[in-house]
Order: sequence, then C-alpha cells, then structure tokens
Amino acid sequence: MNPLRALLQLAALFLIAPHLAGCASSDGPTTFDVAPGQYTRAFNTARETIRDEFFSVDRVDAEAGVISTFPKESAGLATPWDSEQSSLKQEWEDLAADQRRTIRVVFEREPGSSEPTLGRVTVVVDRRYRPGIRVPAKSVRSASLTQDPALAQRGMWPAYDVAIEEDRALAARLAGAIAKRLAEPEVAPDASVESVPAASAETQSTSGAPAESR
Repeated sequence: MNPLRALLQLAALFLIAPHLAGCASSDGPTTFDVAPGQYTRAFNTARETIRDEFFSVDRVDAEAGVISTFPKESAGLATPWDSEQSSLKQEWEDLAADQRRTIRVVFEREPGSSEPTLGRVTVVVDRRYRPGIRVPAKSVRSASLTQDPALAQRGMWPAYDVAIEEDRALAARLAGAIAKRLAEPEVAPDASVESVPAASAETQSTSGAPAESR
C-alpha cells in the first residue's frame, strides 16, 4: 500500500472519529410529541434545531405546520466540520458524489384535535448528475461538456438532481434533539428590566425645556 495514501486515510479517520462516536446512537424514532398548548414552542424549537445544524430554512408555515430547508451540500470526508453524516459509509458517499440533503418537518393533527400533537422529520438525499461530461484519458483539465437538446428542453441540462434515499439516521437525531429541548423547562421572560412609567417618561422629555413665563 502507498504509505502516503495510508497516512491520509488515518488522518481522515482521526478527524471524523469524534463525529462518528457522537452519531452511534442515531437510531430511533423520526417523530416527536407535541404537548397540549405547546405547538408554538414546538414549532419554534424545530426551526432553531434545524438552524443549529447550519441548514438554511426555506419555508416556514406555522398555519400549515410545515418547515422545510434549502438543499445543503457536503463533501463528506473533505468537510469534516459537517455533522449531517451518521456513518463512515455516508462520509465516503458524500465525498465521491455530488450530494445534498433537504430537511422537512411536518406537524400532524389527530382527528378532533385543534392543535398538532406530533412532529415528523424527513430528510431526503439528492444526488446531482451532470450528463455529457467528456474526460480525456490524458488530462482531466481538458474535459469538455456536450449538450443534449432533449435534456435541455426538459430542464435537465447541464445538471439535474435525483432523490436517491431518505436519511433516517439524521432525521432521528433531529427528532431526538427537538424532543430533548421540549422536555426542558420553558424559560420565562426576563422580568428584571422594568419599563419606565409614562409619567416619568413625560417628565424626562419636558425637564430639559423650561416653562415660559407669562
């Protein structure tokens, strides 16, 4: 084996080892419960949890109970700071292929319920394809791209995305993180800052201007 390649593989494993250790318990439900009267809190918590994973939120519809994100790219092993991968297999797949993930959280109502009682997390993995790439045998720099008129008419040129699978491991981790936050006591608003009474505010606004003598 090439010593340099072996060294690079060991370095890659060293970089992602903490991440893989934290993802070992990613198996679990992809749903979380919403307590009665806690829909607003659950909705905001789900949105904050998604943002903490560095996903950009696309749709926020509290009335319909839907939160969705823009697709987020990742290069797997080449971007060890990404946290969406849950296994070494996913790390290699994201490195070898142009893949991106989209998160969708849907709040569901039970029959006869006025508010949602369940949140469901779904993560879809899309793979980008670029048809018509011609790579010469001598140099990759001389690669060229052919145009297929049929694909261009269908909006599939020069690239198109295909949903290949659901990432249930990431969905389970997100659902677990949301449920954990909802289980924590709700922080009450800070009441230490008192508002200035109206009379005091009026006095302060007029104290600088002396009254006219008549």
